[in-house]
Amino acid sequence: MENPATEYVHASRELSPVHTYIADHGEAVDSSTITQETIAGRSVAVTGALTEDERELVADAIRATDPQMKACFANALQMWAYDSRFKYAEGFAVVSDLDIGGIEHAWCLLDGSKLVDVTQPFDHYHGAVITDDETLQRYYEYGMDRGSWGIVGNHLNQFQFLRNRGYAYG
Repeated sequence: MENPATEYVHASRELSPVHTYIADHGEAVDSSTITQETIAGRSVAVTGALTEDERELVADAIRATDPQMKACFANALQMWAYDSRFKYAEGFAVVSDLDIGGIEHAWCLLDGSKLVDVTQPFDHYHGAVITDDETLQRYYEYGMDRGSWGIVGNHLNQFQFLRNRGYAYG
């Protein structure tokens, strides 16, 4: 069975430049390895077994950044800013029991491979890792002052990230 988030991304690639970019550059998170764990008193979605050191890093990051509900973009950017081992990812997530398609979402990949979602645990993820530190720093500074709207789907700046990559015009 294909990851439902991946199915959603590919089926909806023509809906918007955000969907197209994620379809072209995103990757699925192996849904079979996602577990929900409590770390530092918070429900967190992770993939793979975290080592003791990784679990402590995630706990320290949660305590330092104090993630907020419904603030996935800001939470993921704060985790990235806290420690470079957290890679910022943005795309779509799906909850198996809800028939609402994909939800635009952000999370981190620890060392680029292990999902860490401190905002809202989902069952399925498909997204692109943003690796440009200058872009991440600019959105981190912008988002922390004004509330974060993400990087890929940021409509407040007329989709600058997508325009710079030829996915949106205007």
